[in-house]
Amino acid sequence: MMRHRESIVIIGLSSVAVIAFLVWSIWAELDQITRARGQVIPSGRVQVVQAATDGVITRILVRDGQRVERGQLLVALDRVKAGAAVDDGRARVAALRAALARIEAELSGGALVPTADLAAYPEVVENQRLLLTRRRQALAADVGALSAQLSLARQELELNRPLVGSGDVARAELIRLERQVTDLRGQIASRRSRYLEELQAEQVRVREELASAEQALTQRTDDLGNAELRAPVSGLVSNLKVATIGGVVRAGEEIMQIVPDRAELIVEARVSPAEIAFIRPGQSASVKFDAYDSSVYGGAEGRVTFVNPDTTTGQAANGAQESYYRVQLTADPRTMRPHRAGEKIVIQPGMTATAEIRTGETTVFRYLTKPILKTTAESMTER
Repeated sequence: MMRHRESIVIIGLSSVAVIAFLVWSIWAELDQITRARGQVIPSGRVQVVQAATDGVITRILVRDGQRVERGQLLVALDRVKAGAAVDDGRARVAALRAALARIEAELSGGALVPTADLAAYPEVVENQRLLLTRRRQALAADVGALSAQLSLARQELELNRPLVGSGDVARAELIRLERQVTDLRGQIASRRSRYLEELQAEQVRVREELASAEQALTQRTDDLGNAELRAPVSGLVSNLKVATIGGVVRAGEEIMQIVPDRAELIVEARVSPAEIAFIRPGQSASVKFDAYDSSVYGGAEGRVTFVNPDTTTGQAANGAQESYYRVQLTADPRTMRPHRAGEKIVIQPGMTATAEIRTGETTVFRYLTKPILKTTAESMTER
């Protein structure tokens, strides 16, 4: 009898417990969550620092994760060769500018007036000034000799002209003397004309050479400046690819990346096409970073900010190709739980994470009966 009563009590209590659980499951709600793997990326454009010229590394002044200011020196390349090339280029430009100033002085008949940038090359200017003097002296000597011959020819002509009438000098001789005077005048004019033509041709040639030399100097100066790799923006150094002093870099080679200060870090998750239908911008989420044990640090509160309208194909962790939707979320690491007092939780680009996106709510009862209802619905449609 006692056993019978105990059985009735047990059955009754069990029934009450089941009924209470069913009632609770109908009213109790659970969050519906879509989980997706993702990676931390900066919302702003990452600045890539590249070598603009070939060179040998002499100094590496930064490390991964270090904050740098815009214009700060990051990596230095060997400047000896580039510096020597710049010095040679400057000397070449100075020589051509001095030559051009000398030519202009010859054409104008004035003195050689060097430009201010030639003050550092007094020997070059002095050489051109001496050349100007020698050329003028040579021209004056040639013209002077011809002028002396012309003077004598004129005197001889004037002495013989009256003798033609008396028959003492033949008419042909007078014509010869007149031709000699004319020829000497032509030689003087030709010497001066040839002098100017040579100067003008030299002026054109020197101007062309100067333009080419200035262009080469600009390139060499750029190469010298490119021997110092500086930060294009203020931010954090990321993905530093060089570590060896004396190592060789090639033009166009990526040296490092700079994540701008103002670039907000976001999580870009890969959501399966089967889960995307219920994800909308504005939905809340919990982001758990692999670098911080979620059982200790918890997750960062986040929110969906962007859902890509089309699928993207990429390589999965197992190497296979997969299709997915890109979903971007903000994450606030301040909502995580530091393991120790004063510990700073730092989130960096490249960190992997799991995003748990809250897509809705359901009751415990629906959650428990969903597999049964789904199986029943599918079995009733089979042939």
